[in-house]
Amino acid sequence: MNSLYIHIPFCEKKCLYCSFVVAIGQRHRAADYLNCLRKEAQSWKGTRCDSVYIGGGTPTFLENDQLKEMAEMLHDFFPLSSGAEVTIESNPEGMDLAKARLLRQLGFNRISLGLQSLNDAYLKFLGRCHDRAQALRAYEILREGGFSNINLDLMFSFPGQTAQDIEDDVRAVCHLKSQHLSLYSLTIEENSRFYAQKMTLDDDQLAEQYLLVVNLLEQFGLKQYEISNFAQPGKEARHNRNYWLGGDYIGLGVGAHSHQQGRRWWNVSRLADYMDRINRKESPLDGEECLFADKRLMERLLFGLRMNEGVDTSALEQEYAVRIDPVRKKQIADFITQGFLNESKGRLIATSQGRLILEEICARLI
Repeated sequence: MNSLYIHIPFCEKKCLYCSFVVAIGQRHRAADYLNCLRKEAQSWKGTRCDSVYIGGGTPTFLENDQLKEMAEMLHDFFPLSSGAEVTIESNPEGMDLAKARLLRQLGFNRISLGLQSLNDAYLKFLGRCHDRAQALRAYEILREGGFSNINLDLMFSFPGQTAQDIEDDVRAVCHLKSQHLSLYSLTIEENSRFYAQKMTLDDDQLAEQYLLVVNLLEQFGLKQYEISNFAQPGKEARHNRNYWLGGDYIGLGVGAHSHQQGRRWWNVSRLADYMDRINRKESPLDGEECLFADKRLMERLLFGLRMNEGVDTSALEQEYAVRIDPVRKKQIADFITQGFLNESKGRLIATSQGRLILEEICARLI
């Protein structure tokens, strides 16, 4: 399976928690950036893709004519498999019925809406550009515009957020009856404004709140299939699943990452550098690494532990023709004894308690 990711860095403003590669405003550079994407895509012309994901930034920050131009690039260079999943990210602000209908006409059959919360106080705290009313209206517009596969982003574990606050927010989001939900706890990333403010979070509170949210989502029919992702049956994100299963993917744009058959590389993360290199007919490559069989196996194992289905360690050893070393096998056995991992029918699965410390488990296994 081959997936395509295109990064659109433009945003109206940078949220206080954001650490992604973004360009604030700079609408005047969007046309030149799209030209650079087309030039970068030329080397991949004819590559068939099973999924496409347009992320950012805020891709719908682009003007409608620019969205058409981007869709034309996809059509010109990347033939899509039958039934391909084609996703675009959007924020509530700026979404109108004309844009929603256009996106459907351009072939996008899935959209990810960055709600984050339906609590106005927390939206203000996060530095979001929308309020609850705008978020609800944007969701209605997407439905009216023809989208029947919508992901909603939801954040939790804000300072001072109570269990009742979380329950109210989760119930409000679930009443929208979206097909998919991506769950994120607030994290203080190094390149965010929250980090500069030296904000700290309570890890014990985070664990309790995570279990609360998971239980509530299950009650509303959103089944957990990965540590941060929940879906109605058959609506799991195929694009993300390809990442977790070690598949190949192409990344276009500033800061984008790619992987093909054990070789991984990434583009420069400054917009000006990316565009300058492309326009000078130079590679935008910033770094690369070759993944040997043992590292590919361990990455698949660690990603597999994030998924509810777990991972078949014996099958991985056969696929990569390498064995898990004795030290790691002992660590895995210890985690099983401690109740953080479980082995069932040849598959290694993180328990509910194991998911709470999965980052620590992965760090020790690395």
